[in-house]
Amino acid sequence: MRQVTIITDGVATVPAEVVREYDILVAPFHIKMDGKDYLETEMDREQLYTRLRSKENLPTTSPPSPGEFLELCKQASQQAPAILIIVLTSGFSQAYNSALNAKSLAAKQLPGVTVEVFDSLTVVGGQMLVTIGAAKAAHEGKSLPEVIEATDSIRQRVASLALRESLFHFDRSGRAGKAKDWAKSEITTTTLLETSAASGGVTKPLLRERTLTKAIDATLDMLAERSPGKRLHIAITHTNAPDKAETLRKKLVSRFNPVEAYLNECSMVAAAINGEGLVEFGCYAED
Repeated sequence: MRQVTIITDGVATVPAEVVREYDILVAPFHIKMDGKDYLETEMDREQLYTRLRSKENLPTTSPPSPGEFLELCKQASQQAPAILIIVLTSGFSQAYNSALNAKSLAAKQLPGVTVEVFDSLTVVGGQMLVTIGAAKAAHEGKSLPEVIEATDSIRQRVASLALRESLFHFDRSGRAGKAKDWAKSEITTTTLLETSAASGGVTKPLLRERTLTKAIDATLDMLAERSPGKRLHIAITHTNAPDKAETLRKKLVSRFNPVEAYLNECSMVAAAINGEGLVEFGCYAED
């Protein structure tokens, strides 16, 4: 019998087939637009992108509530006696605190069930890889401490590397951090920003180039220097930019021959935060 069930949030963008394979439970974020509160899973994608393009009356986002995390804990407790909730970096969201509150509620309402909350210190593709790694460990029948150990090993190595041709929406969300000056620049560039344990779970600007092609090539060169000769795990995401994401995937696969390479369109909350045109990937090297 499996000992641990994994819960994550919508930012992780885990592909539906992987969610089904490993019985991962996903807590959707909320998107508020025109005075209405939507679960991101209930919102029309094209409606959201149309609004983001207009740059007017823009949506806001909020994390799953403690009660929503608790309801997923109740479902998860039917599958295993221990639960690991993996959330996006606490540097970007209150989802971590919300999950901690759910843990406190679960201690009272779910006797005999152990709940732990894990700050991934990353986002989107990086968070996806952390979540999938945890789910694989749980699927192998490992105990909660063993799953946490395996998950932490990935967290220490993984990074979310995000390529953007515009920082407008990301800066507006308050998450641009040290890249804020780039967001205000009148020069059109493609930027590369990192979010990882190494960056402290916040945005770290790495490079910018005149074109996306040059930025991708520079990113791959940097990646080769970081992990010389090592096999990589890769998870690529995008916001309504499938052709750009596929170009990135082909280059990554050709150059690094990764152990695995997931590709998925970002969740609605990630789209609301980043705007259209984001191409991002999470990656980590084999030990």
